[in-house]
Amino acid sequence: MNGSAVYAPGCMPEESLKSLLVTAIAAAETAGPVIRGYFGSQRLGLERKRDGSPVTLADREAERVIRAQLALAPGTPLDILGEEEGLSGTGTRWRWTVDPIDGTRSFVRGIPLCGSMIGLEDTGDGRALLGVIHLPMLGVTYAGAAGLGAVRNGEPIHLPESAALEDAIIGTGDVAQFTEAGRLEEYRRLTALHGYVRGYPDCFGHGLVIEGALGAMFDPALNPWDLVPTRALVEAAGGVAIVVPSKAPGKFDALFGNRALVARLDSELGLSGQA
Repeated sequence: MNGSAVYAPGCMPEESLKSLLVTAIAAAETAGPVIRGYFGSQRLGLERKRDGSPVTLADREAERVIRAQLALAPGTPLDILGEEEGLSGTGTRWRWTVDPIDGTRSFVRGIPLCGSMIGLEDTGDGRALLGVIHLPMLGVTYAGAAGLGAVRNGEPIHLPESAALEDAIIGTGDVAQFTEAGRLEEYRRLTALHGYVRGYPDCFGHGLVIEGALGAMFDPALNPWDLVPTRALVEAAGGVAIVVPSKAPGKFDALFGNRALVARLDSELGLSGQA
């Protein structure tokens, strides 16, 4: 999953990729009513997982709904790696990634900046092939795939080739993620470099990058299900992602967004040299 990838036609037939993208959109949007039904309720069934992160009945039910929809995709069933139910399948080359509610901390506090993330990755070469982010409380869906472009609620989106740092807003994940990844020094360097660095964590922040509202984002300590959809969408929209293994076990640190801004920030932070 290191570096930025360009989709090579022939890895998966374009028609197959189109069909799988339709399936992923349907899966994410089908989970929307489930998530909205739990939002703001007192019956969340909040628990703590082994890593201390929260999980609710809504997370588990939404993942079941998404998995059931993905199973309807035509062709050979693909493996699924989900945040709540883990890995299932027979070891196919192409694998779905599922985060039923990215931003559960926001969700349980009644903050509507959370959503479902579905990605498809080629485990043979590490490419992120397609991505869907659905924000059910905001009514926004981002969808895109390698070679097919990206859309926001059906409208095409494309990131410009360049943008001046002084005109951009740069996003970051939570400070806790920088601590977990051992990157507090990079966080300090980033905020010293630019006066408009703001925390827009989770898939909401990723969506802002995909549509160009944020010029770029530095988000460390990401799980595959947090990363694959966003990487596919950013690249489909004409941007770039630099991804390196994190010091947080099994996770990845990512810098993604407008190509020129990512290059400028990488020159200051040195992320690509760690790939």
